[in-house]
Amino acid sequence: MKSVLIKAAAVILLLAQLTVISACKKNKPPEEYWDYSYRAESTTGAAVPSDQVTQSTLFTVNPVWQKNFDAEYKYFDKNTSDDTVTIKETRSEKAFCAKYPSSGNLVYYKANNVAIDCYTVVPSEEQYVHSVITGKSINDLSSTYMKLTAVSEDFPSYSNVLYMSDETVAGRACKKYIQRAYTDGKMTETVYIWIDAEYGFALKCEDYDAENVLQTYWETVSFSTGNVLESSIGVDISKYQFTEGEQ
Repeated sequence: MKSVLIKAAAVILLLAQLTVISACKKNKPPEEYWDYSYRAESTTGAAVPSDQVTQSTLFTVNPVWQKNFDAEYKYFDKNTSDDTVTIKETRSEKAFCAKYPSSGNLVYYKANNVAIDCYTVVPSEEQYVHSVITGKSINDLSSTYMKLTAVSEDFPSYSNVLYMSDETVAGRACKKYIQRAYTDGKMTETVYIWIDAEYGFALKCEDYDAENVLQTYWETVSFSTGNVLESSIGVDISKYQFTEGEQ
């Protein structure tokens, strides 16, 4: 069975549609996880065993923010690169944009009656492509950030998950948890995850291997919701000369 630990998907810098190859894994733990025992000396801060979960350690998932948000976040995946990439996603009712400030790459979606205009910009390769997605609306699109940060409300009740403390990420109140995997009595993976207290999504995540080497990481730098206008997304398509892609 696949690992129960929350895993980040590899970020694809430019997506034909705003989807992610794989999101956080939330499978039921294998049987050996039910014998999980917390080792306090291996982490910092106090933790609460899963059989002592109280209302204060739980969270509620409210995806309403996904319809209108502005989020900037950092992402690292040791398996794909030694570099950390910064990504900015902005979404309104009729438009969506994912930008990569360091490279100038971006993908921009704009509602157009019964279709969506998609503009892809890759300056380093002089690629400027316009395509049309028919039969879809902006609400049908799911972004990397939306997929990456998704967490089940059942997460705190897993036997290998422990609540640690209330903390702050990107100026937002959140709950910090630790999740560990053990095989044959040996720790194989550790994840720290910070869940937004208001909306129940992962503001930050750190994934370490058995040698305590960071494998995957993301952290929200800034986040706001409910006040994004299409005009504030800030993409001037008149600056580029687009070729037509597949429709």
